Amino acid sequence: MAAAPMVFVSYSHDSEVHKEWVIRFASDLRAAGIDATLDRWDLAAGQDKVTFMVQGIANSDRVVMVCSEPYVQKANHGRGGVRYEGLIITGELVESIDTKKFIPIIRANNSTQKTPKFMGARIFIDFNIDSDYKVKIEELVREIHGRPVIIKPPLGPNPFSGEVPPTESPTRLLGPSGLTTSGEQVLEDQWFKNNYAVADKSLTKIGLKGTMELRFALHDPIGKSQIELLNAVKKSEIRTFGWPIGVTLENRDDCRPRPMADGIVAEIAIGDSIFSERPTYDYWALRTNGDFFLIQSLFEDYRTENKIFFNTRIVRVTESIMFCKNLYSNLGASDNAKLSLRIRHKGLAGRELTSSSPNRFFIPSMSKENISETQIVDSINQLDLRLVDHVRQITEPMFMLFDFKQFVPQIYEDIVRSFVEGRVS
Repeated sequence: MAAAPMVFVSYSHDSEVHKEWVIRFASDLRAAGIDATLDRWDLAAGQDKVTFMVQGIANSDRVVMVCSEPYVQKANHGRGGVRYEGLIITGELVESIDTKKFIPIIRANNSTQKTPKFMGARIFIDFNIDSDYKVKIEELVREIHGRPVIIKPPLGPNPFSGEVPPTESPTRLLGPSGLTTSGEQVLEDQWFKNNYAVADKSLTKIGLKGTMELRFALHDPIGKSQIELLNAVKKSEIRTFGWPIGVTLENRDDCRPRPMADGIVAEIAIGDSIFSERPTYDYWALRTNGDFFLIQSLFEDYRTENKIFFNTRIVRVTESIMFCKNLYSNLGASDNAKLSLRIRHKGLAGRELTSSSPNRFFIPSMSKENISETQIVDSINQLDLRLVDHVRQITEPMFMLFDFKQFVPQIYEDIVRSFVEGRVS
């Protein structure tokens, strides 16, 4: 089931009548499957109001601004709680002028200034007339859920070109939760499911159960040709031990990346080698809109059986995030572009958590859980700055499955920095 869109309701305490109207309005949003946040419900005694506003706006997919006449005046003149919310909203508008995150609605406002000046010429929904309430609330709910009454028809082929243009990627709703306009997670798109099914079938045939899976998706899709995708992957590889993320083996016909109608795909399945009798597997795909999928066998299985090296997992996750940053930079995405990133480890049950290095010895522990999965949402330019935090956020829940195993922050810092600087971890 898709997560409900998160909405923060911003308004001013004009009168008891107005406050009661806002409560009814926010209640109707929640009844329509929208997770509305309102100070009357969510702000407790002793809680800091400014922090509530900052976090409420930052963590929501959409912000509904109830633009009564006093609200607009307070926003324009920097008064009351509306002042703080206005500063936060202005900051986000400056960062992304074309954002659709903020939705002004008009209530108890007959002045010529319908919305705060910093909102510019944004389209609003007029709730001034009570008899139109049902029509207007449906219009708003449809907008938030991405279910408009009038749907833009698909673009047809150029009748003079003789070629059918590629299908456009769906419009995506920018938001902290990584939801599309259809209310689904970006990383649950059917394209990801199709590639997973192909790779999982091959893994089952080979007999491999331990895997690391990556899913990346820009919230604002791009459009690239297959050759541009291939060149970007080659430039983004980080070559250390083993095969890099997004490996391109062009000296073997059965392993070379292949152009597809919607992007490129590479599948590398090797039964054994001169170094090991154990099979290895890598499958990755890159879509013309920037979506990336990878599933690969665990490096540990190439060396031994039923082990997970905690330092190897930290390194692999570090490499994955660095590759993600490189990939979208090489594809020409904006540094401020938001993306969703998910890393999933499977086949953990029955394995022992240990170390590949004698310098990092600890007592091994075993997991009974099979899967660990973590998803993050961030902008491209923050991936480097938050690298250690993101690596810890992804790997720490996995290590916890091995009899509550934890590592101090300095361990993460040391291993990540050693890898980034090219030192042995």
